[in-house]
Amino acid sequence: MKKSVLMIALAFGVSSAFAQLSTRENDETVQKIGARPKAGDMAFVLGTTIGSDSGLVAKLFSGNSLKSGNLLTYKFYKTDDLVIRAGIRLKNQNTTYKGSKLDSTAYFFYSPYTTGTPPFQGISEFKSKSVNRMWEIVPGVEKHFLNSNLFDAYVGADLYLGFGGDKTIANYTYINGDKNWRTAKTNTTDIGLGFISGFNVFIAHLPISVGLEYGWNAKWTFGGVTKVHEEVKAGSASYTVDYKEDNSTTGLADGAAKYSKLKKREFNAESNQDVRIVLHIYFGK
Repeated sequence: MKKSVLMIALAFGVSSAFAQLSTRENDETVQKIGARPKAGDMAFVLGTTIGSDSGLVAKLFSGNSLKSGNLLTYKFYKTDDLVIRAGIRLKNQNTTYKGSKLDSTAYFFYSPYTTGTPPFQGISEFKSKSVNRMWEIVPGVEKHFLNSNLFDAYVGADLYLGFGGDKTIANYTYINGDKNWRTAKTNTTDIGLGFISGFNVFIAHLPISVGLEYGWNAKWTFGGVTKVHEEVKAGSASYTVDYKEDNSTTGLADGAAKYSKLKKREFNAESNQDVRIVLHIYFGK
């Protein structure tokens, strides 16, 4: 009897459940495509240049492909269609060696900066220093068009400011009092202007877009001349001299022609110097 009651109850339960399933309607959902950024949003920008870097004389702003020396690049949406973009790079390499009192005469040094018979003799004190600095700042602005949640087009402009400096010190003092001190400095300033056009395609509902940028660049380069200061003493003879070198020419045995006065300036302009694929990763407050 108990089994019969249980079977009847189970049959009613299955029948009820089947009735519910047979009359159920699927929920209507709308999946959004794209995640277009709005005012106040920001973005990390990654990118890589298309083609070889060789011959790009007016190259300004290649983005960031996660390689050493790339610009750190970001964007901020001031409004829905006005974007402030910026890239920055700070480089500083500094190596210094100092030593003194090499008593053993088994250590010798040959100075390439003195004339006549090479003074082979022990070093009493020396200082060697190498400094390489580079600052790059690339502020820019973009004006966006279209309201599509899938496709985005824009135009913009970049201002490039680059400041580089190299310095080498090679000071040698010998046991007998002779010395050869040499300091060389090279400073470079780059100013550039670029006009860009580009587009983005938003991916699904992810805060990501992939796009392409290209345009026209112009760059002015000032400096690049090496200023040298030398102090040499060999016995009773000594001299101090200042001169400039152009390292792009070959003249004397040391590989650089020497000048009392020298200025250098360069200008380059070209289309499509910074054609690059860009990836944006968006985030908000």
